[in-house]
Amino acid sequence: MATNNYLSTLKPSFKPTTYQLGKIPAYQYKGTLKEELAAGTLTAAQAVDALEDMLTIREFEEMIVKLRTGAYDSCKGYEYRGPTHVSIGQEATAVGCCAAMNYDDFITSTHRGHGDSLAKGCVAIRGMSVEELKARIPACEAAKKRDLMEVALEDHVYRAIAELFGKEDGYCKGRGGGMHIADFKAGHLGANAIVGGGVPIATGSAISSRYFKTGKVTCCFAGDGAYANGVVLEALNWAAMGQFTDPEYTQNRFGLPIVYAVINNHYGFTGRVDGEVAGVKTVARRAAGFADNNMHAEVVNGMDLLACMEAMRRAAAICRAGEGPVLLEFDTYRNYGHSLGDPRFEYRTKDEEAAWKALDPIANLERQLLENRCITPKKLVELKAKVADRNARMAAKAAWSKDPDPADVIKYMYTDTRVEAVPEAYAEAKLEGALPAIKRTEDGQLTYKDALKEAMVEEMLRDSRVVQWGEDIAEYGGAFKVTKGLIDAFGRDRVFNTPISEACICGTAVGAAMTGLRPVVELMYMDFGLMASDQISNQAAKWHYMSGANIEVPLVYRASVGGGKGYGGQHSQTLESMFAHIPGLYVVYPATPADAKGMLKSAIRDNNPILFVESQILYNVKGVVPQEEYLTPLGKADVKRAGDRVSIVTWGPMLYEALKAADQLAAQGVSAEVVDIRSLVPLDMATILASVRKTGRCVVASHCVGIGSYTGEIASRIMAEAFDSLDAPVLRVGARDGIAPQAYSLEDAFLPHDRDIVAAVKQLL
Repeated sequence: MATNNYLSTLKPSFKPTTYQLGKIPAYQYKGTLKEELAAGTLTAAQAVDALEDMLTIREFEEMIVKLRTGAYDSCKGYEYRGPTHVSIGQEATAVGCCAAMNYDDFITSTHRGHGDSLAKGCVAIRGMSVEELKARIPACEAAKKRDLMEVALEDHVYRAIAELFGKEDGYCKGRGGGMHIADFKAGHLGANAIVGGGVPIATGSAISSRYFKTGKVTCCFAGDGAYANGVVLEALNWAAMGQFTDPEYTQNRFGLPIVYAVINNHYGFTGRVDGEVAGVKTVARRAAGFADNNMHAEVVNGMDLLACMEAMRRAAAICRAGEGPVLLEFDTYRNYGHSLGDPRFEYRTKDEEAAWKALDPIANLERQLLENRCITPKKLVELKAKVADRNARMAAKAAWSKDPDPADVIKYMYTDTRVEAVPEAYAEAKLEGALPAIKRTEDGQLTYKDALKEAMVEEMLRDSRVVQWGEDIAEYGGAFKVTKGLIDAFGRDRVFNTPISEACICGTAVGAAMTGLRPVVELMYMDFGLMASDQISNQAAKWHYMSGANIEVPLVYRASVGGGKGYGGQHSQTLESMFAHIPGLYVVYPATPADAKGMLKSAIRDNNPILFVESQILYNVKGVVPQEEYLTPLGKADVKRAGDRVSIVTWGPMLYEALKAADQLAAQGVSAEVVDIRSLVPLDMATILASVRKTGRCVVASHCVGIGSYTGEIASRIMAEAFDSLDAPVLRVGARDGIAPQAYSLEDAFLPHDRDIVAAVKQLL
């Protein structure tokens, strides 16, 4: 690994100069099908396949239009209730990009993603071997590849329509629907209903490809409207980081293999980027703000399939050569509004639509195929009839296929899998330097933060897929020195700094986790999780469920909590209660060094997305931490002190206040049992209820403010599930319902203490 001497080169120089932003080419391709055929870049059969794929998309989308009026004959009587974001007019971008990539490359897509999904699946199916096709459609008894392909293509259309209809046979078992359709076996990492939400996920998948050296490229489809979204701009900045290619930082001089495909159909909803809500004439112009090479940006005629293919072919080659990322803007048009309920003529004219429809990409390709005798008029009619018939039959089959069982409404919310044994290919970690020194006291004690560090070292040694990124975590070791020394041991490919981009930190972790890595990423303060909440809550937490359990998202978000250090209202919030409200996400909060190590190790091995909360006021707390290998289970509470008069249920730093309160109560003849829940989600109610049934009284305490606190969830469940055992109401202790102040005297009054717990217990007694 190259030594980072970057700081030594930062000498002041204010010599007058002018920075050149370069030129961004637009509409350079003027080729024809005849020329592509002559050059051998495209065969007649491939051109006909591309037409079939565009027709498949068009037929699928026109079916949606007809379904809304009951005019789709094969589904008479079926009431379609799903979204209607059609992409009619944009078929060339989807098919052109996918056809120009390798069949096993990745894509991400948007809420208008049916076309991208169909195109990627068709291209993947044609690229699969006989063995891969048989694995995809195991019930098919055909032996020849052509026959297998035809069955697989029909199945592809069926499963796409079934997902659109919310059926059990859909790609995501009806859990995702059209706006979240995915086909992970074909390299489609998911459409996304959050505008721009998939862009950091795509960027994360490119991190995996770079790390594993697979040669795979990710094509990130997103609309023009997405390129005003903060996390999208964060992702562009992230992908272009110099540390991926600068020899001062890394020997793996390989840029991220990702193509940002901007599908500029000229309307976000009703608003236009060009001339209305942006100050640049083309979205591609934004690339100049992120890379000195303008991310190889160019503007492409998105109405011309051949132009789309040529641009994507070059872009993919650039990425495979290690020169990515690339930004391509495809100038295209959607013939309908944002959705079918959108009265589009309130904001655009019929003349405008007519001008774009005259450039219809399907009609353009049909004409060239006929002119170059790639297909006869009769065969063209037959191809159109085949596509229409296939869609009609598969739509009818899907419409009356099985609905998901209501009893399974929350099935797939979590996975119960974990890494029990590391695959041999990843079981040996390459060290680039000495491991960080972690010293115990003579009686075997470690600080909380060293216990975390020891857990990370052990897991990174065990599994080379465990990688880390976050703000300032590399040489500096993080704001609280928890990761100090890890980069020296494991190198910059496994431990690296990020921009101040919390949403992208969390979003790239999702894409990386989907594609084979096991990220452990750091949020310097839990307060900053609010900036990243979409990627945590709508992406990481939801994809296992929305995919119908077709994908797992094994990642850990380490988030420090600063209450008690005088950092004020934006660096002191205890927000685990908010994230515990998000189904699909584990939320854990160890209080002791031994639990911190054991639970972090368990979290890294678990295949669920996990928010791992750490209190800064505990970082220097010492405790005995075993040296031998051990794991502390997630979702299992621990009785830290036995008692029989009252139960004190708590987590995080309030554990120590609860133990002090128990000492004071014991001196007054009151035996208090202290239960450390350790995990909010999953919550071990069995241990809590067993304690309450023994004592008959309960106080639930945490550092959270009272309003909306998870203490209320626990108290409510105790009263619902153990009411007959209670001798008094369950009381709660927490921070004041206000904003954390900086002044010590005010913060002391704001936060709960042992005295508050004692007072609550006395009230119960």
